[in-house]
Amino acid sequence: MNPPKNFAMSPFHPILTCAETRALENRLLGDDPEQSWEAMRRAGAGVGAAVLRDFPTWRPLPRDPRVLVLAGPGHNGGDALLAAALLLRARPRGKITVALLEAAEKSKPLTRRALDELLALGAATPLSAAELPARLRAGESWDITLDGLYGMSFRPPLREPARGLITALNAATGLGFRAAVDVPSGIGDEPADLAFRADFTYATGVVKAPLFAAGNAPWVGRVREVDIGFFAEAYDGPRAHPEDFLRPAVLAPLQGLRPSVGDKRTYGHLLVVSGSRAYPGAQMLNVLGALRAGTGLVTALVPAGHAGAFAAARPEAMWRACAEEADGGHGGATLAAARELWPRATAVLAGSGLGRTGHAQAMLQALVAECPLPLVLDADALFPATLAALAHRPAGAGPVVLTPHAGEFARLAGARADLGKFCRDHGVVTILKGPVTRVADGKRVWCGTFGGPVLARGGSGDVLAGIAGGLLAQTPADAFGAAARAAAWHGLAADELARARGETAALTAELASFMPEALRDEIVRD
Repeated sequence: MNPPKNFAMSPFHPILTCAETRALENRLLGDDPEQSWEAMRRAGAGVGAAVLRDFPTWRPLPRDPRVLVLAGPGHNGGDALLAAALLLRARPRGKITVALLEAAEKSKPLTRRALDELLALGAATPLSAAELPARLRAGESWDITLDGLYGMSFRPPLREPARGLITALNAATGLGFRAAVDVPSGIGDEPADLAFRADFTYATGVVKAPLFAAGNAPWVGRVREVDIGFFAEAYDGPRAHPEDFLRPAVLAPLQGLRPSVGDKRTYGHLLVVSGSRAYPGAQMLNVLGALRAGTGLVTALVPAGHAGAFAAARPEAMWRACAEEADGGHGGATLAAARELWPRATAVLAGSGLGRTGHAQAMLQALVAECPLPLVLDADALFPATLAALAHRPAGAGPVVLTPHAGEFARLAGARADLGKFCRDHGVVTILKGPVTRVADGKRVWCGTFGGPVLARGGSGDVLAGIAGGLLAQTPADAFGAAARAAAWHGLAADELARARGETAALTAELASFMPEALRDEIVRD
């Protein structure tokens, strides 16, 4: 295998079925046991490192963690055993319990080799998986559980005793941080009626298509990729799944040093038309996202009543006070100011917290129909009337990025609409927000799984819209790239926030503050 050092730098990887992945592994590894062992070691080390990284999302990692390894006889079990070995090396005071689905002598040779390596560390105790339910009922608990019972070759249905074991594991409260290796046990290409319930699934080598099946969502948890070099060269094999997996490397172009020659105008000028007396915070969150995205200039058209306070809070932005309507929203004065500023701006963000009043919506529709600049439309801009206004934009007007969640997308396109067709029909790029965020332009769909439940709070989408607007202002000719980078950066910042604060007690306004850590993180270039 031996991929070059920069094998991870692609911004996306294909999502493959389990059958397609097996064919790829056979092509790359063949019958060479040392090649397969190298791949297993990479997978195990990658999963172990990812667990160490993600565990603080729940709570601080103990110095002496108790780890439960659920090990089947196949290579998935070997990956889990090697992940446990890495955890033990990182926390030498830890204790490992290895629950073997079958006797060790029935394991594949490389899995047995992984078991021997773990046992040689002297802190692991093997037992039969059949003993686990009784120990769980007795109140035994672990800090980390690694699920390596079955891998991608599994075909349902689950049969006894594995079915009873997974049922007991899913009902248990003492398994701590529940990590599935590659796929949760019980999931494969065929529909599953039961699988191990994971908090995180660490897809090794290839992100598998069943992880995105709606019926598997209760078991999959948060999906993370563990890259082991399978895509050192472009994949040219069969593809049943039309989407690709969005990777941290999409942010790599933003990590380098900026050119030494340039000024603030080099990095775009975003015009922000959002907020209202009822929802002033939405505009502030837009501006925070845009500023952290590295935008050279940010001008916010703000209802006059908030201009002074907002300027004092964020003096980096230019706050243009606009006479507000009687209802506290934007209206004719804002539209006039936007027309005046178009020649100096490179992109416009509109809609967050704008409100649904007649004045605000009339202003918005006129702005969309007249604006020649690239547009990001969010929240209160995501109505059919605004979509219709896009058809009247000037010839040669810049690209449009929409940022709906599922409900807003259904309002625009219908409950069963196809994302790609919608983008083609309307000539837009769409960031469809959700547990899996999809970025589409009618030709491609990239799926991002960064972030997670920490983003399930008001205002997180306003920060995303600001990031998207700021990046579009910097690269107005590359709307899809700006949208993909915005989705990834937003989600990776949310991951950093969750590790620092947990998923429950975080604040939306903190999200933008973690964008520097996300951008400078080594996983972007690894």
